[in-house]
Amino acid sequence: MPTRRHLLATVGVAATGAGCMGALGDEGDSPPEDTADPTETAETIELGELAVENNHEEAHQIQLAIEDGDEVLHLGTYDLEAGGSTNVEGEWLEEAGDYRIHARLDDSEVRTADISEKGDDETDCVRVLVRVGRGGRLDIWDGAGCEDA
Repeated sequence: MPTRRHLLATVGVAATGAGCMGALGDEGDSPPEDTADPTETAETIELGELAVENNHEEAHQIQLAIEDGDEVLHLGTYDLEAGGSTNVEGEWLEEAGDYRIHARLDDSEVRTADISEKGDDETDCVRVLVRVGRGGRLDIWDGAGCEDA
């Protein structure tokens, strides 16, 4: 069973490679034309809801890490039976941040989503679902509409 230290090391590797991986589902996006101005602040967004869910017919373990900038806000391991789900509570529900979510299914590779990239002029809050699908694949889904939460 992985320890917190092991998960933190995994998150460190994931955070280092996150710039190459990008947010899930954004593989076709072009890289930015200019480098960011170091005086600009990072994009922030409110993480209105975070849930983990297992729709697969077998039980699974999901390891989850939430970062705000360089700070790790949450490390957790969730053992979910088939059809099980749980909401993850934390300080990210209180204020906007530069959030990245790292998730790992059982002993597979870490998947990373940069939630702060989801914000725009019309969206300042997202809900996130870390889900094991019916086929046993881990995905990170997000959607706007926190006012309905």
